[in-house]
Amino acid sequence: MKNGLYAIIDPSHLSGAVSVEEMTRAVLRGGASIVQLRDTVSTSRQIFERACRLRAICNEFEIPFIVNNRLDIALAAGADGVHLGPDDLPVEAARRIAGDKFIIGGSAGTPEVARDLEKAGATYLGVGAIYDARHSKPDASAPRGPEAIEAAARQVDIPIFGIGGIHLENAPEVMAHGANGVAVIRALMQVDDPEEAARQLCSVLDTGSR
Repeated sequence: MKNGLYAIIDPSHLSGAVSVEEMTRAVLRGGASIVQLRDTVSTSRQIFERACRLRAICNEFEIPFIVNNRLDIALAAGADGVHLGPDDLPVEAARRIAGDKFIIGGSAGTPEVARDLEKAGATYLGVGAIYDARHSKPDASAPRGPEAIEAAARQVDIPIFGIGGIHLENAPEVMAHGANGVAVIRALMQVDDPEEAARQLCSVLDTGSR
């Protein structure tokens, strides 16, 4: 996996007349190194069809495409991986189904969970919420601060992406605490120029910090 900007594409956060596909192309042109489809409102068929379209776009850019929560759809759509939260299929079970080469991300709120997820077979971790993310994810945890990155990094050797309320101004702080990259939604999807927003975010990410 590449370090850097992890773009989360959530249809419920689209602004204006921009489509999910247009948004994905824009952030990829801007330098995003990973794309995740996060769709919690559509039907399974709609998510699958959207995943197939986004997977094809990511393939054009040779960038990994991840589906949030749904291992079944990730596999059916030919995605590169899945991201699993604490209420989803356990990482260990997903690894048995998907095999060794499949990317499996896990959400770690504490160093202990981070360590357990690495042992279970996670490829990378999303650690947060770093800042207040409840405006885009109502069930997000209370802010843990960038120190959560540092604490998790002491426990694992796999890549860590900070998530939760991250934007251009605070992204350098997250990286300074040992993250391999940052995962963002609103900082890309609720701006006038997502391509330029992605480009600016990439410019401030010191991907050699770990």
